[in-house]
Amino acid sequence: MTLKQDTATRRSPAAKSRASAKAVARGVTSPLLENVSKHLSGSGGRFASVAPGRLDVMGSLADYTGALVLGIPLERHACVAMQRRTDGVVSVVAGAGASKNGDVAVEIPVEKLCPPSGTVLDAASCLKLLGKKCSTDAVCCVGALVEALRAGLLPSFSGGLSVAVDTTLAKLSGAGRHGAVCAAAIAAASSVLDVTIDAVGAAHACSEVENTWFGRAVGVSGAACSLSGQAGLINEVRCDPCNLSGTVAIPDGVSLVGIHCGATRDDAWEKFDQVRTATFMGRAVVDRIVKHERLDQIRWDGYLSRISINDYVERFRDRLPTKIKGRDYLDRLGDPGDALTTVDAGFSYKVRSRTEHHIYEHARSCQFVECMNRAARSSDDRALLDAGELMYASHWSYGQRCGLGSVAADSLLNCFRVQGAEADVFGAKVTAEGCGGVVLVLMKSTEKANVAFQRAIDAYGEKSGETPTVLRGSTCGALVGGTVAV
Repeated sequence: MTLKQDTATRRSPAAKSRASAKAVARGVTSPLLENVSKHLSGSGGRFASVAPGRLDVMGSLADYTGALVLGIPLERHACVAMQRRTDGVVSVVAGAGASKNGDVAVEIPVEKLCPPSGTVLDAASCLKLLGKKCSTDAVCCVGALVEALRAGLLPSFSGGLSVAVDTTLAKLSGAGRHGAVCAAAIAAASSVLDVTIDAVGAAHACSEVENTWFGRAVGVSGAACSLSGQAGLINEVRCDPCNLSGTVAIPDGVSLVGIHCGATRDDAWEKFDQVRTATFMGRAVVDRIVKHERLDQIRWDGYLSRISINDYVERFRDRLPTKIKGRDYLDRLGDPGDALTTVDAGFSYKVRSRTEHHIYEHARSCQFVECMNRAARSSDDRALLDAGELMYASHWSYGQRCGLGSVAADSLLNCFRVQGAEADVFGAKVTAEGCGGVVLVLMKSTEKANVAFQRAIDAYGEKSGETPTVLRGSTCGALVGGTVAV
């Protein structure tokens, strides 16, 4: 299903009422609803949205090169409540459950975010208004409103908005906290401002907050899962640039469980940016070869991940530099053409290995879908074994091809790997940007697997001194569940 980016469209009060009733019927609940709603007052309609974090299953690092990305929405989530104002102020209470006496964390006049000239303020200027002490959740809420307004997804909120936000995703790096808060804010605003929101446009607005407000050059797949993910299913996003392709069922009696290892490398985002830069260097080399040699038989649409493995090995691999200094690359080829990265002239980039990760990872994503479909049709464990091997290969590629491994994630994965398929544990891999954070495990929902799972958790805790956090359960995306009148 390809969704087009539409501008905001009006909904009647009756339609909005039906949407709210439908959301309640879906069981959209959160322990945070009471916390956030109590910070709103007045007679205007108050609506809350719940947006889940997400577990990356396959392809997440390759979402900015056109890969198929597979993700599962988590039960852990962000909750945003919102209400119109009449004094022209955007007011945000972040961490509402912990705030003292409901004190407002930040207040900004709407005319400063959206001057009378009609030009929405840029991210850097908005961040300056918010100040350095503003919480990340408050930044996400304001950023999501501004970027959705800039994209034409929301109408003017010149009268102002009261916003309250809280989350159960705190301290879980790699679980999509920023994307979830942004998704919940946009979904809540759609009800308060009485509009229908386009899912793909909203995903791009959320990723724009990550890219320009937080300086994290991520793709749209995480936000798409928080907005449109189906609970308990693997959700497909084809990042070209964003196509919500459908869902894949998790076979009966099979579980995908996330475990936060309790540690993340301090240089995670620096390493992530270096990988992205090297990848776009490789993409520019491929583009030049295709155009210079007129390789019409190569399917080339600019998306690196979709080059076939055979074409990559036969035509490009040996022509990509294994390692090259930034200044040498710039002298020979110029800027690689990615607006979100800057080539460091003094840094040596490993172009070939970083580039090929994306090509192999897209292929693994496609193969993983086939494995899940085979496993759903058959009681034979061969398909689960194959899926597990794909996960182990992806984890290896994160660490060895991209340099995004970590001692903590490797140690946790190895604790599960030694349990093996004989214990109904089939595979594991690091997720999101790597460098620690969440490890995903493929296992059966049997007593034998549960015993092995706990054994692995205990072994990791003894080795590392960390207390890992287990992430089970799933809930639907913010635009699937709708909003709740509070």
